Amino acid sequence: MGKSANVTPRNSVSADSEAQRQKMQMETVGRTEDIQVDGDQSKFSAILNILRKLVGVADIIDMHLSLPSQLLDPIPNLEYWNYMESPEHFIAITESDDEVERMLAVLAWWFSKLLKHTGRVHKPFNSVLGERFFCHWDVPSSATGGSSDVSRREDTASSSITNVSVGTDDAGDKLRVEYITEQVSHHPPVSAYTYRCSERGIEAVGIDHIKAKFTGLSATVAPGSESKGIFVTLKQRGNEMYKCTHPTGNIVGWLRGTLKVQMIENSYIVCVKSGLAAVVEFKEERWFSKDKGNVSGKVFRYNKSIFGDKIASWRLKDIPKTCEVVATLGGNWDQQVTVQRTKETERLLIDMAALQIADKSVKPLEEQGDLESRRVWEPVASKMRQGKFAEASRTKRAIEENQRTLAAGRKERGEAFVPALFKPDYSASGRPELLDNAPINM
Repeated sequence: MGKSANVTPRNSVSADSEAQRQKMQMETVGRTEDIQVDGDQSKFSAILNILRKLVGVADIIDMHLSLPSQLLDPIPNLEYWNYMESPEHFIAITESDDEVERMLAVLAWWFSKLLKHTGRVHKPFNSVLGERFFCHWDVPSSATGGSSDVSRREDTASSSITNVSVGTDDAGDKLRVEYITEQVSHHPPVSAYTYRCSERGIEAVGIDHIKAKFTGLSATVAPGSESKGIFVTLKQRGNEMYKCTHPTGNIVGWLRGTLKVQMIENSYIVCVKSGLAAVVEFKEERWFSKDKGNVSGKVFRYNKSIFGDKIASWRLKDIPKTCEVVATLGGNWDQQVTVQRTKETERLLIDMAALQIADKSVKPLEEQGDLESRRVWEPVASKMRQGKFAEASRTKRAIEENQRTLAAGRKERGEAFVPALFKPDYSASGRPELLDNAPINM
């Protein structure tokens, strides 16, 4: 059968018409800056009305939407999306001489970074290109990451936004965990990051890039193509590295008007050096279900030469019997997760309900550079905190318009954006490297 140059299937949609449809949707949604929002319920309704216009769009994030300030929370994206809710768990990864215990410590920290998702759903400011954020946490050197080291959380989501402390240099007998991040792409929105504790010889690096889709009943947020996972390296353990992938979040409760995040699908953690891997599987919660546990997992030894990268596609039922299971996990990711090693009694891996988001230390605004997150967004955030949303939206639009002007200038000059903190060849591996002369303002 010969080829036909202009044959289009009857039910197909051309790329041009699909692009035009999404452009029209974006323009419709873009005319929302003058929305008047009064209270949380009106805010919820406004967001729902916008999202309903985007049902069927493959990736909402890629549409470059500009929401009015009333629908946002007064915190920069780079500050909000950090993975050090509990830096105690991060530094504890290095402690044990037992490789299985180190894998379990990685899992405990990995669960701890989900803490922000146990509270109210937030929408931070979108980052501008070249924006950067620096902060650090001072952690007692005796901290082990156990639930006794931190106080019980009261309002996790609120503390993630109001927790804007300015640190001092009086750290005492403490370990410093640093967070360095930069927005390295605007379309699509991509940021590179590094966490490090030099005293413990541990670092974690990666690329943040998400995609989102709204179905009408739920909004699904998943890792984007640039996000390969978080890469945790223990330098004092012979550069033992753990690749940790992100779970998929499902924002539900649109019909009830009370939003919450559910984790769905599966994630994995793999350490090639030790030959250990973990598969974590989340169970989608149903309102009519009586199931008590929403997460389960297994830690196992695998043959690297046989299975290689196949683990990335495994669910728990796919783990071959030839892999030795050394520990099993169970419980609720937003409450308590337990672990049981082979031939040992079950114990608590992490108590999420007992965690409180750790205080971060950030330099005062007057000591920050023009592209540091709080310096960029404080003019908007301050108006929002005063309830002056019309002024906040005008200020926000001015920031966004300035970014468009800068982008147009680069395009006219034929210049590509060059990150200030990270080497530009991060895309293939998903493991960004800091420049030797990166201007870090810690």
